[in-house]
Formats: sequence, C-alpha cells, structure tokens
Amino acid sequence: MVELRVKLGLKGQVVIPKIFRDHYKMFPNQEVIITENEFGLTVKKPQSNVSEYFKEQASKVSKKGSHYNKKEFYEQYEKRLKRAGL
Repeated sequence: MVELRVKLGLKGQVVIPKIFRDHYKMFPNQEVIITENEFGLTVKKPQSNVSEYFKEQASKVSKKGSHYNKKEFYEQYEKRLKRAGL
C-alpha cells in the first residue's frame, strides 16, 4: 500500500498524485466518487459503462462536423458494442 501526504489548496481542493492517476487510469475532467466510511474518506472511480462511453465519444465526433451521417453513426456504434462484447 502506497501512502502519500498532500496539501489542500486555497479552495480546499486536493490534487490526486500522478502515481495514483496513472495506476487507476484517471484523466482530467473525469468524475470521481468520494465516500465517507469508518476509515475516513475514500476516492474512487465510478463503475464505467462501456456503451455510455461509446455513445458519448461518438456524439463528440458528430458535433465536430464529422462526415458521418446518422446511418453511418449508428453502424459504427453497433460495431463498437459488438467488439466490446455487449
């Protein structure tokens, strides 16, 4: 178990050290869950939903003026779900 001491920023913010962000695959603007328990506070990633992730990524591409039409968009979406085993 690794334990690191960090300081609170002026606004009460805590930076998750890079070693933990890399190990737990945490990225900027990603949500985390903070839970209070008998040991103090726990920070964890929410359970990821692969199909929701693909929908979100596909919608970002389509908003950027991609050449995909609606039919191609959903075909690509279905292919990615099959590849992910869903």
